[in-house]
Amino acid sequence: MTVAQTPLDEDKDGYAADALARAAVYRLLAGSLAFPSTRTRQLLRDEVFPVLTGLRTGSKDLDDSLLDAIAIHDDPLDGLRVTHGTVFTHIDSPDAPAYESAYCPGDIFRQAEVMADIAGFYLAHGLAVGGLDRERPDHIATELEFMAFLARKQAHALLELGLDEIEECERTQRLFLSEHLGCWAQAFAARLQIVGAATSFESIGRLLAQWLATELDWFGVEPVVTWIEPKPIPDPDDGSCGIDGAGVVTTPVDLGGR
Repeated sequence: MTVAQTPLDEDKDGYAADALARAAVYRLLAGSLAFPSTRTRQLLRDEVFPVLTGLRTGSKDLDDSLLDAIAIHDDPLDGLRVTHGTVFTHIDSPDAPAYESAYCPGDIFRQAEVMADIAGFYLAHGLAVGGLDRERPDHIATELEFMAFLARKQAHALLELGLDEIEECERTQRLFLSEHLGCWAQAFAARLQIVGAATSFESIGRLLAQWLATELDWFGVEPVVTWIEPKPIPDPDDGSCGIDGAGVVTTPVDLGGR
């Protein structure tokens, strides 16, 4: 796979093929990190693996990681589901949380802002979170699937539309990498390789780290901020709303002199 920026020559077929190959890598990652299902596996086998078969990225390490990730989907689904539950837990893994908002500092209002901004990216391209596989907008699989969608849309723009549409697809990919996916997914990938050591998810974490580094380098962007680790999980709300057993508000409140 050769990679290039917005084409200024006539090799649109080649650029479109590159975009579709990138989309296939993102879809492989998204499908591998989502909860294993028969539907997802069939989609990968029908639509993704044929594109990736024989693909050469120019990096032997990346090519080897792609082959390892594809091979994982020959394993029995039941075993993959057990491993998925062990690595990610059934609520949210404290060691390798799969949600962007788990890494950004701040309170629940900041988390809501992050998710609203991500959802805004989706809405701008006619997308909304939902369907058969429901996840939050900031889940790793959702963000990866969005990048896959943009790459496929770029391929269509190359073949059927004009330069404005091509540049818009590239601009959105740069922004989403620099403002969202690139800010936290490399930290997630590093933690996934540790938490999922000796399981299929170690391979997926390695591929994710290598692929993100490749994408950031290709687009020539840097994350606006880099989150290294998830923020601490707050203590659960005891339901008292800051009122102790004697009925006294224990959280300082500024009443403005009243």
